[in-house]
Amino acid sequence: MAVALVALGARFGTDDNTSGLALIVPSHLRPGSTCGIGTISGAGSTFVQTILQEWISGYQRACPRATINYQGAGSGAGIQQLTAQTVGFAASDVVMTPTELRSAQAHGGPVLEIPWAAGGVAVEYHLEGVHHLRLRPRTLAGIFAGTITKWSEPAVQADNPGTALPAEGIQVVHRSDGSGTTAAFTRYLAAAAPSLWKAGSGKEVAWPTGQGAKGSDQVTAAVEQSEGAIGYAEVAYAKATGLGITQIENPAGHFVGPSANAVSAALQSATASGGKDGDSQVGTGAGQTSGAGTTQLSPLPGGPAAYPISTLTWVMVYTRQPDARQAALLSSFLTYALGPGQVATRPLFYAPLPPSLLAADRAALARVVP
Repeated sequence: MAVALVALGARFGTDDNTSGLALIVPSHLRPGSTCGIGTISGAGSTFVQTILQEWISGYQRACPRATINYQGAGSGAGIQQLTAQTVGFAASDVVMTPTELRSAQAHGGPVLEIPWAAGGVAVEYHLEGVHHLRLRPRTLAGIFAGTITKWSEPAVQADNPGTALPAEGIQVVHRSDGSGTTAAFTRYLAAAAPSLWKAGSGKEVAWPTGQGAKGSDQVTAAVEQSEGAIGYAEVAYAKATGLGITQIENPAGHFVGPSANAVSAALQSATASGGKDGDSQVGTGAGQTSGAGTTQLSPLPGGPAAYPISTLTWVMVYTRQPDARQAALLSSFLTYALGPGQVATRPLFYAPLPPSLLAADRAALARVVP
């Protein structure tokens, strides 16, 4: 790999006598960028945790004087910790509600909500001998609503002609904590089968049936341990355990799984939502700046190749940082994630963001200042 000499310290005004110290750094750090120095912590989404740990590992290899810590505590917990200013960044698979945004602003000022990856919410299942499962939206909604309780029921069988399905009961597993993955999943159910799904959408809902588990890892573990179980999580969790991954019928009538290409196809439906509270939320979609909303995916993305339960995932940061070193480290790490880090998305079952969105994201980072 090619390398470049990067002088640390001088650009960021540090006082630890590192000015002029040359460090050999892989050239995949963006030209002209500088390694951050110090430590920063984040918390939130378990959905993004797999790719985020890869970004952290890659960045720290390139910038050994930087330490990035991350706790996959769930999107809701991450936003709470950002608001309490116990972490430097939060990760969430859903943007802040107006109430959350007002609370965060009251504690730390304006907040950036920056999409940094996209992925599919995998509907994972454990059925011995069933290697290919397909579900239409109404069937999926009926299962999680508790109106379809056995795998052999006619609705499931109709979605899987020629497949021998067992007569055993369906064991539903859902998140018990405030979860952006839950928000994405229930948003889809509410849009795709509104006559069947009555529990609403959000990071937390009143589940009509099933057992709860904290985090995508624990949902996956519960599904893995229970014959006849079904749950939802980011794709990497199901892949790591060998669980089955359901193909879901999209609005074009095609059964599609959550591959990186299928999520990329869904990204074509991304639109910018309106801003909240005037100048309080800084969006980064479609070149928007102060006062704009964030970029969102349609709950029912069109196109024959699109995976219907796809979601963007966001990093949330305060525009005003405690000091120059913290601002520099945060900007440097996010620049890496939004640049060379995007190469790691597909091998880990995520989808890279389109160039137009990445350009808007990077422009927004200029607002992170001490």
